[in-house]
Amino acid sequence: MLEEQQNSSPAGPLILVVEDDAFLRRLLTEKLYKEGLNVAEAVDGAAARASLDEQTPSLILLDLMMPGTDGFQLLQEIKINAKTKDVPVMVLSNLGEKEHVERAMALGAADYMVKAHFVLDEIIAKIRKILGQ
Repeated sequence: MLEEQQNSSPAGPLILVVEDDAFLRRLLTEKLYKEGLNVAEAVDGAAARASLDEQTPSLILLDLMMPGTDGFQLLQEIKINAKTKDVPVMVLSNLGEKEHVERAMALGAADYMVKAHFVLDEIIAKIRKILGQ
């Protein structure tokens, strides 16, 4: 299932939120929207691939634990695809073990945040830093 929400400034950066938890996805989407960012949502790897076939986001916010394709596999696919390899991917996961962080970073993640350790404003600040804003 692919959902998309556009705000009133379509020239702004597009953030693809890949998150299977509906509550968290909505929370992130609404916060990004209020911050003046365009948002596309994907509930799983298949929906993320469909979105990436249609448009290239400025940044991908990626969960690792999802049904079907996990975030590690999707991250690897993003980074080997010529169209998306330069899109920064920020992992936002409940997996906080060192080996998970190292694996995601080795696959090309721009940053890694453990969901339980950060509030929305800190996530937005990291996104803006990655985007150079």
